[in-house]
Amino acid sequence: MKIVVLGSSSSGNSTYVELNNKKFLIDAGLGFNDIKNKLFDLGVSADELDFILVTHAHSDHVKSIHSFNRVYNTKIYISKDTMDEYPKAELLKNYEFIDDLDNIEGIDIIKVPISHDKKGFGYIFETKDNSLVYITDTGMIHSKYHKYFMNRQVYLFESNHDVEMEMNGTKDEATKIRNIGDEGHLSNEECAMYLNRFIGDNTKMICLMHISDHDNTYDLAYNVNRDAIDKKIPIILAYKDKVSDIIEI
Repeated sequence: MKIVVLGSSSSGNSTYVELNNKKFLIDAGLGFNDIKNKLFDLGVSADELDFILVTHAHSDHVKSIHSFNRVYNTKIYISKDTMDEYPKAELLKNYEFIDDLDNIEGIDIIKVPISHDKKGFGYIFETKDNSLVYITDTGMIHSKYHKYFMNRQVYLFESNHDVEMEMNGTKDEATKIRNIGDEGHLSNEECAMYLNRFIGDNTKMICLMHISDHDNTYDLAYNVNRDAIDKKIPIILAYKDKVSDIIEI
């Protein structure tokens, strides 16, 4: 398994994964050429992608899915709700709804509904030898899904904001309340709380995702989680303007 976060912020999100002999993206919310160039730097041609899996319809997650679909005929896996909320739905030609799928091209997948102001999913991927959690853009994770998160190898997990910075920032009050609420984003402390509950002996790596430009810092997100989580488990960061460290398991 190989994972590289190509970019993660409120400006754009896309993660490259190699798993079970498949190459795919989770979201394509960066610019089309930006994604292509970052893949090229990793030694991957954009036309090698087997599919793109979409989390939800906010533009920082879907910006370029139609371009990959049009130029390379890249298959898009998307939920019916997300398709309904996606403003360029009529442009997609090669797609499949994921609502009733529990396996995508040989990879077992568990869909976990996000708690956000757009409907969507976080994902847990499983093969014989590997497991990966990807969840961002959620204000909470319902307890009935916690059992699926336990003791996975890699966690790509949202650590979006510091609550004090958020509430003292320049955003309007409604946005602040939305962001810290159950349909917003996970704070650093909430991220650490969940991760500390979920990680186990099998856990090899954590990557902190969707770190806010204005209401968090990379150091703060790292330190809050590092202080709470078993020091034997490495923690890396996903960035707005550069790719993450490569995760290989």
